Amino acid sequence: MLQHSILGVVERQVRTWSADDAEVYGAAVGAYSPAFAIPLLQHGGPQLGLTGADMTQVLHAEQSLWLHRRLPAHGSTVVTKTVTGIYDKGSGALVVSTWESEYASTRSSCFIKGEGGFGGERGETRKFTVPETEPEVSYFQTSAHQALRYAETGDVNPMHHDPEFAARAGFDRPILHGLCTLGITVRGKDFTELHARFTAPVLPGDELRIEHWPTGEFRTFAGDQQVLIGSVRFSEVDSR
Repeated sequence: MLQHSILGVVERQVRTWSADDAEVYGAAVGAYSPAFAIPLLQHGGPQLGLTGADMTQVLHAEQSLWLHRRLPAHGSTVVTKTVTGIYDKGSGALVVSTWESEYASTRSSCFIKGEGGFGGERGETRKFTVPETEPEVSYFQTSAHQALRYAETGDVNPMHHDPEFAARAGFDRPILHGLCTLGITVRGKDFTELHARFTAPVLPGDELRIEHWPTGEFRTFAGDQQVLIGSVRFSEVDSR
């Protein structure tokens, strides 16, 4: 059972990176983008720290990122992680954690099936919509080894590489990291803020259909199923 005592727990660590780390990330998602800051800050994956939870029941629900200043090619920074909320969604609990540094802040929401009904607050729900205008469309063919490549960025969740673990979670085989799908979706873009919701799993080998609007909204499909929706706020460098 999820230990609610994790609420408010603060952890600090020093994260160091090099140009090689950025290249590993770029290779895993198709091109570099400021979204590299997400695995850099929450190294190990968004699911870490959910003490007591059955990890086969944990799903990455949402992700946000705010860039305070441009990441240098190499450097180090103190990262402060805080579990900021545990919300009762009925069928499960939503655990919200934030990671703060001088360069960026990122927030992950993880949904834990079967952990709801404890009488807590439901929390606010961010609404995601897309314009009615036609989007710019691109495609990305993921490979059978896409999850293994993304795991090189530091995400250790066995959901993405262990067939037995994935089967216990209800999947036929390991699924792709939501953050990999997100990285592919926003690859090559320059932005200062990002918000996204993961709506369905992607399997390595799926072809992704990616829709972008000039106003920053995006949406990604695997086949006919939407797997991701969100938006970015563009920087002055890329104001498209």
